[in-house]
Amino acid sequence: MEDVHLRPATAADDEFLYDLHRRALGDVIEATWGPWDDDVQREFHRKWFAPATVEIILVGGRSAGMVQAAMIEAGVFYISRIEIAPEVQGGGVGATLLRGLVDRARASGANAVELHVLQLNRARDLYERLGFRVVEVEPPKVRMRLVL
Repeated sequence: MEDVHLRPATAADDEFLYDLHRRALGDVIEATWGPWDDDVQREFHRKWFAPATVEIILVGGRSAGMVQAAMIEAGVFYISRIEIAPEVQGGGVGATLLRGLVDRARASGANAVELHVLQLNRARDLYERLGFRVVEVEPPKVRMRLVL
Protein backbone atom coordinates (compact mmCIF):
# COMPACT_ATOMS: atom_id res chain seq x y z
CA MET A 1 0.00 0.00 0.00
CA GLU A 2 1.16 3.51 -0.80
CA ASP A 3 1.69 6.15 1.88
CA VAL A 4 -1.43 7.66 3.42
CA HIS A 5 -1.26 11.32 4.47
CA LEU A 6 -3.73 14.08 5.29
CA ARG A 7 -3.87 17.68 4.16
CA PRO A 8 -6.32 20.44 5.03
CA ALA A 9 -9.23 20.83 2.62
CA THR A 10 -9.71 24.07 0.70
CA ALA A 11 -12.66 25.59 -1.14
CA ALA A 12 -11.12 24.16 -4.33
CA ASP A 13 -11.91 20.64 -3.03
CA ASP A 14 -15.67 21.27 -3.18
CA GLU A 15 -16.47 19.36 -6.38
CA PHE A 16 -13.99 16.57 -5.58
CA LEU A 17 -15.74 16.03 -2.23
CA TYR A 18 -19.22 15.99 -3.77
CA ASP A 19 -18.12 13.46 -6.40
CA LEU A 20 -16.35 11.40 -3.72
CA HIS A 21 -19.54 11.31 -1.64
CA ARG A 22 -21.53 10.01 -4.61
CA ARG A 23 -18.94 7.40 -5.57
CA ALA A 24 -18.06 6.24 -2.04
CA LEU A 25 -21.52 6.16 -0.49
CA GLY A 26 -24.03 6.40 -3.32
CA ASP A 27 -24.97 2.71 -3.16
CA VAL A 28 -25.42 2.81 0.63
CA ILE A 29 -27.47 6.02 0.44
CA GLU A 30 -29.72 4.48 -2.22
CA ALA A 31 -30.13 1.25 -0.23
CA THR A 32 -31.04 3.29 2.85
CA TRP A 33 -33.21 6.11 1.46
CA GLY A 34 -34.01 5.21 -2.15
CA PRO A 35 -32.77 6.57 -5.49
CA TRP A 36 -30.03 9.17 -5.48
CA ASP A 37 -31.51 12.65 -5.70
CA ASP A 38 -28.84 15.01 -6.96
CA ASP A 39 -30.69 18.14 -5.75
CA VAL A 40 -31.07 16.74 -2.22
CA GLN A 41 -27.46 15.53 -2.10
CA ARG A 42 -26.07 18.82 -3.42
CA GLU A 43 -28.03 20.70 -0.75
CA PHE A 44 -26.71 18.33 1.93
CA HIS A 45 -23.18 18.90 0.63
CA ARG A 46 -23.62 22.68 0.47
CA LYS A 47 -24.73 22.79 4.12
CA TRP A 48 -22.09 20.35 5.29
CA PHE A 49 -18.92 21.45 3.52
CA ALA A 50 -16.76 23.74 5.66
CA PRO A 51 -13.15 23.41 4.47
CA ALA A 52 -11.69 24.29 7.87
CA THR A 53 -13.23 21.12 9.37
CA VAL A 54 -12.20 18.64 6.66
CA GLU A 55 -8.98 16.87 5.77
CA ILE A 56 -8.28 15.28 2.42
CA ILE A 57 -6.83 11.77 2.44
CA LEU A 58 -3.85 11.49 0.11
CA VAL A 59 -2.73 8.10 -1.16
CA GLY A 60 0.53 8.22 -3.05
CA GLY A 61 0.14 11.99 -3.23
CA ARG A 62 -3.31 11.84 -4.90
CA SER A 63 -6.64 12.85 -3.33
CA ALA A 64 -8.43 9.63 -2.42
CA GLY A 65 -10.85 10.48 0.36
CA MET A 66 -11.83 12.73 3.20
CA VAL A 67 -12.16 12.71 6.96
CA GLN A 68 -13.81 15.03 9.43
CA ALA A 69 -12.89 14.41 13.07
CA ALA A 70 -12.35 16.41 16.26
CA MET A 71 -12.59 16.33 20.02
CA ILE A 72 -16.27 17.03 20.74
CA GLU A 73 -16.30 16.90 24.52
CA ALA A 74 -13.87 16.10 27.28
CA GLY A 75 -12.44 12.70 26.56
CA VAL A 76 -14.40 11.91 23.37
CA PHE A 77 -12.84 12.17 19.92
CA TYR A 78 -15.59 12.01 17.29
CA ILE A 79 -15.14 10.93 13.68
CA SER A 80 -18.10 12.53 11.93
CA ARG A 81 -17.26 11.44 8.37
CA ILE A 82 -14.88 9.20 6.50
CA GLU A 83 -15.23 8.67 2.77
CA ILE A 84 -12.70 6.75 0.71
CA ALA A 85 -12.71 6.51 -3.08
CA PRO A 86 -13.88 3.08 -4.29
CA GLU A 87 -10.68 2.51 -6.27
CA VAL A 88 -8.60 2.46 -3.07
CA GLN A 89 -11.12 0.78 -0.75
CA GLY A 90 -10.04 -2.60 0.54
CA GLY A 91 -6.35 -1.80 0.23
CA GLY A 92 -5.66 -0.83 3.83
CA VAL A 93 -6.24 2.92 3.49
CA GLY A 94 -9.16 2.93 5.92
CA ALA A 95 -7.32 0.87 8.54
CA THR A 96 -4.20 3.05 8.25
CA LEU A 97 -6.30 6.21 8.52
CA LEU A 98 -8.26 4.96 11.53
CA ARG A 99 -5.13 3.89 13.38
CA GLY A 100 -3.72 7.37 12.81
CA LEU A 101 -6.93 8.97 14.08
CA VAL A 102 -6.86 6.77 17.18
CA ASP A 103 -3.27 7.87 17.79
CA ARG A 104 -4.36 11.51 17.37
CA ALA A 105 -7.21 10.95 19.83
CA ARG A 106 -4.86 9.45 22.43
CA ALA A 107 -2.42 12.34 21.99
CA SER A 108 -5.33 14.76 22.53
CA GLY A 109 -6.19 13.12 25.85
CA ALA A 110 -9.28 11.27 24.64
CA ASN A 111 -10.44 8.15 26.44
CA ALA A 112 -12.76 7.08 23.61
CA VAL A 113 -13.26 7.45 19.87
CA GLU A 114 -16.82 7.49 18.56
CA LEU A 115 -18.49 7.49 15.18
CA HIS A 116 -21.84 6.83 13.53
CA VAL A 117 -22.12 4.55 10.52
CA LEU A 118 -25.07 3.66 8.33
CA GLN A 119 -26.19 0.14 9.20
CA LEU A 120 -25.74 -0.99 5.58
CA ASN A 121 -22.25 0.49 5.17
CA ARG A 122 -19.62 -2.23 4.69
CA ALA A 123 -17.10 -0.03 6.58
CA ARG A 124 -18.80 -1.21 9.76
CA ASP A 125 -16.86 -4.49 9.44
CA LEU A 126 -13.58 -2.56 9.42
CA TYR A 127 -14.57 -0.58 12.51
CA GLU A 128 -15.41 -3.81 14.35
CA ARG A 129 -12.09 -5.42 13.31
CA LEU A 130 -10.28 -2.40 14.78
CA GLY A 131 -12.11 -2.75 18.11
CA PHE A 132 -15.07 -0.40 17.76
CA ARG A 133 -18.24 -1.75 19.39
CA VAL A 134 -21.88 -0.81 18.82
CA VAL A 135 -23.12 1.19 21.79
CA GLU A 136 -26.43 2.38 20.37
CA VAL A 137 -28.66 1.58 17.42
CA GLU A 138 -30.19 4.73 15.93
CA PRO A 139 -31.75 3.54 12.63
CA PRO A 140 -30.59 3.91 9.96
CA LYS A 141 -27.26 4.36 11.81
CA VAL A 142 -25.41 2.77 14.67
CA ARG A 143 -23.15 4.59 17.11
CA MET A 144 -19.85 2.84 17.69
CA ARG A 145 -17.17 3.41 20.29
CA LEU A 146 -13.57 2.42 20.78
CA VAL A 147 -12.43 2.72 24.39
CA LEU A 148 -8.80 3.83 24.60
